[in-house]
Amino acid sequence: MTVLLLLAVTIVHAAPAADETGLAQEYWTALHPDEYRKAVLEARHQIDPILTFYRDKLSQTDVIAFFTAITHSENIARAILKRSDEYDLPPSLVTALVWEESRFDHLALNKNKSSVDRGLFQLNSKSFPKLKEADFFDIEENTRLGTAHLRWCLDLAGTEVSALAMYNAGTTRVSTGGTPKKTLDYASRILDFKNGLDGLFEQEFAIRWQVMANGEIKPDATRGFSTAQAAKARLPILNAYRR
Repeated sequence: MTVLLLLAVTIVHAAPAADETGLAQEYWTALHPDEYRKAVLEARHQIDPILTFYRDKLSQTDVIAFFTAITHSENIARAILKRSDEYDLPPSLVTALVWEESRFDHLALNKNKSSVDRGLFQLNSKSFPKLKEADFFDIEENTRLGTAHLRWCLDLAGTEVSALAMYNAGTTRVSTGGTPKKTLDYASRILDFKNGLDGLFEQEFAIRWQVMANGEIKPDATRGFSTAQAAKARLPILNAYRR
């Protein structure tokens, strides 16, 4: 199934109001190109919508339920959301990485020529030589180390593509321009999954709420939802999972 890769969570800003003279249109056309660029770059660094909903008590339960449906494990869903929140990573990116690495199998094992990859994030035995074997397969510990390493790669690389490439092929190969095509394909698959997951979240969950400019979450009154209705609403994917 193809999912539209566009996350359009409703965010309410104090935008210029249009009037009979078309002042709002004039406002936008009057901006200098540098101001447009600044606006675009600032938009990229807004708080992740999924984290916004996860951090709010009103909607946290359903966020956990949504990711439980995706991963088919509440323990894995909770671990991913907890560490994504801690390391300020998009939960959809972390979830997509885990899907690519292990298909959400916390006991996954892959033997290489001189090392072994284990667990949800396929942590390498050479990269974590002091980690006990049982800890590689522990959901909490594997997720903690995997997300911490992804955060480090992202801080070092600066972009999600380069960070994922470093996670897969190592920092040296990527930094020196030696990224193999299979690694670029790896990063592309993860980002495709991430974008699809963002779209599915928006389609089945986030569309019911408004995220205000101050970060406060309210039910989307324009769609007829009260606070109680929005909090109790069960989405198709969640209903199917609960049967």
